Amino acid sequence: MAKPSIFDSRSDEKQWINQIKKIVQEEVKVDIEVPVSIFRIPATLASFKPKAYVPQLIGFGPYHHFEPNLYEMERYKLVAASRLQMQFKTLEFDHLVDKLLKFEYTVRACYHKYLDIEGDTLMWIMAIDSLFLIEFFLCIFTNKDDSEAAHLVDSGRRKLCHDSFLSDVMLLENQIPFIVFNKIISIQISSDDLHDNSLPWSLKSFCQSISPVKLKEDFPLTQVLDRSHLLDLLYHMIVPKLAELLTHEPPSPEKNLTKFRPSPQVDSGNSYQIFTALWNILSSLKITLPSQITKPFKKIVDNVTKIITLDPGMSSLASKLKENTVTKPAQVEKIMIPSASYLSKIAGVEFCPTTGDISKVKFDEKAKKFYLPIITLNIHSEVIIRNLIAYEALTVSDSLVFARYTELLEGIIDTVEDAKLRREKKIIINKLKSDDEVLQLFDGIGKSVRLTDAPYFDKTIEDVNNFFYNSQRVKIYNGVRKYVYDSWKILTILASILLLLLTGLQSFCSVYTCPKIINSTVPN
Repeated sequence: MAKPSIFDSRSDEKQWINQIKKIVQEEVKVDIEVPVSIFRIPATLASFKPKAYVPQLIGFGPYHHFEPNLYEMERYKLVAASRLQMQFKTLEFDHLVDKLLKFEYTVRACYHKYLDIEGDTLMWIMAIDSLFLIEFFLCIFTNKDDSEAAHLVDSGRRKLCHDSFLSDVMLLENQIPFIVFNKIISIQISSDDLHDNSLPWSLKSFCQSISPVKLKEDFPLTQVLDRSHLLDLLYHMIVPKLAELLTHEPPSPEKNLTKFRPSPQVDSGNSYQIFTALWNILSSLKITLPSQITKPFKKIVDNVTKIITLDPGMSSLASKLKENTVTKPAQVEKIMIPSASYLSKIAGVEFCPTTGDISKVKFDEKAKKFYLPIITLNIHSEVIIRNLIAYEALTVSDSLVFARYTELLEGIIDTVEDAKLRREKKIIINKLKSDDEVLQLFDGIGKSVRLTDAPYFDKTIEDVNNFFYNSQRVKIYNGVRKYVYDSWKILTILASILLLLLTGLQSFCSVYTCPKIINSTVPN
């Protein structure tokens, strides 16, 4: 069976030939020193959560501008664009588009996907969307009256500026090149609204308001519009220069920092049922066993239960022993680092918030303190984090610093208890509904991120691991845990035998009156 063709008719084939000629004759031969910066999200990233990468309310740029489900917002964009254009008082709208046409191929070079639209159409998109965004940023971060921002409020008086399309503005596929902003400003140089650094200041302020983590304090205002687009600006305001991080000693090459977290397999279901039945029978028998037997047995059960509850490898049994324990999905490959509750409860590590950027991650072995930057999580955070990771993966050829930072965060959050611990230590400012949503956020991001490396964070991970696994408290804990695992099957067999004997005794006592047993008295 023949495979379907992209052509529906001969005219489509002729149109394709004309497009190829245009690319070869006009675009390919143009020497443009503009790197590709606006990509389509690969399926490998988008498959885990597609909605995190495509606009839900408003589309910017050629990738999503004409999508029917987004086009109802076009009126808002036109009102804003026309309003700002009238303030320029220099050119009519169509004349501005004519000026921008000179930079058509520079704009096309910013997009990874071939743009199958005419130059006029592309520049009209750029003019409308760029003017709307410029007006949007100036409206939010300058002292405009509410009346001047009325076009950004719908009929129900629900502000669109932040809540409705904040996430859409930060999508990689939804970016508008800053070179268009620069061209509009240079063309409309007489505008009073764009004097000095009002637009760069507004863009920088916007990044500060939506960033999950603290930004670098020394990012120059003069370099804001030198970045490729808004997401690129946020990325470079978050991520320190690689050279700064490489000044730290790299981890030992033989250390494997990307392996499966060990999860011993224990047949906890049957064992639990046996011990539960055994305990229920002992409790139901109208006989009193001596305290020399019951107290040690109960203490052993309590201690085993505590170990099981702490150990993620026996989470299924823990969930039966404690109904409100949350069980995580099947483990996926992640960095090898103990979880926050492990570090705190077993090794005595204290988690401390820092007010700096992500380069301030540090582990102090002597003080047993793990310093982590404060991170704010709200309804927009996952979209922003995912698109920053995607942008880094598609543009950075060496160490993926931001991705490694998120891997570190995901690695130390295994359970709701881990998320709660970091919230209580004020490392996480949780504006979501629950700690469980924090767990799900990082667990979801971890599934879509390929394991990478960054020497600075890898050194911190190695320091934590060396301290944890060499700690005397951890060695004792591991010994006890190993003893429990190795003895579990034997204990189960013994419990099964005892269960059979006690079942028979229970049946006997239900028919006959049991005498005193082992210096015990039958209760009245």
